[in-house]
Amino acid sequence: MKALAFEIIGSILIVRGSANDRVLKEYAEEKMNKHPYIKTVMLQTTKIQGQERTRELKLLLGNKNFETIHREHGNQYLLNPLDTFFSPRLSFERQRIASLVKENEIVLNFFAGVGPFSIAIAKKQKSSLIHSIEINEKSCNYMRKNIELNNCEDNVIVYCGDAFDIVPHKFLNSANRVLLPLPLESKRSLPLAIECLEGGIGTIHWQITDHLSSKSIDLNGVTKSIEEIFARENVSFEYIISEHRIIRWIAPHIAHIAIDIELGR
Repeated sequence: MKALAFEIIGSILIVRGSANDRVLKEYAEEKMNKHPYIKTVMLQTTKIQGQERTRELKLLLGNKNFETIHREHGNQYLLNPLDTFFSPRLSFERQRIASLVKENEIVLNFFAGVGPFSIAIAKKQKSSLIHSIEINEKSCNYMRKNIELNNCEDNVIVYCGDAFDIVPHKFLNSANRVLLPLPLESKRSLPLAIECLEGGIGTIHWQITDHLSSKSIDLNGVTKSIEEIFARENVSFEYIISEHRIIRWIAPHIAHIAIDIELGR
C-alpha cells in the first residue's frame, strides 16, 4: 500500500496526500485496527490557511464526533481540528521555549490558538504570566477550556481578537518575551513584537517558512530578511540570533523554521 503522510491528534488520525477512495479506506482500516485508540480517520483536502488557520477535512472512517483531547508532556488540549489549528509536530518547540522562560517573566503570545504554547510555559514556569491572543473565536473558547483543564487560570490570560488591533493598545513596552508562532504573518508581526519588549530588552521567538536547498538554515538569508523588514519599517535595533532550528518540513525544500532573536542583551 502506498505510504501516506499523517498526523495523530488525540484520537483522530489525519491523512495528508492523494490516493483513490479504496486505498484511503484500506489505509484507514489498517491504522484503526493497528491502533485501537484511533477512533476517527480524516483526509486533509486543503492546506491550512488564513489568520484563523483552518483547513478542510473529510471523514474517511470512524466516529463523527470530531472533538478530541490531545495529550503531550502531561498537558491536555481539547480541540476540534475542523475549526482550530493544532500541530503535534510542534510539541518539541513548545517544550523548548517553555524551558527557556525564567521566573516572573511576562510573555506575550500573538497567535495562541487553543493554547498549547501558553499552557506549556505556564505549567513549566508557574511564576510567569502569559498574555494569549487569538483571532479565531472557536480556538479562543477551546483555549479557555484548556486553561481550566490544565489548571493555569492564574497565569494565562485570553484575549479574543486580532493581535494587530489588540497589541498596540495594550502591550507596547510591557513584555520580556514574545511568541510569533504564525509564519504567515512573520514579516508584519516582527516590528510590532519588538515594540512590545520592555525597555527594548528581551527575546522574540519568530517562526518563518523558507526555501532551503539543503538541510541547513541559511542564517545570512534570515539576517537579510530581518534587515529588509527593519528597512521597510524605518527602524533599527541591535540584535543577535541566539538559536535557530528547523521545526518541520512543510514540502520538499520548504521548511518551517524557529528563530530566537535576542534584543538589548
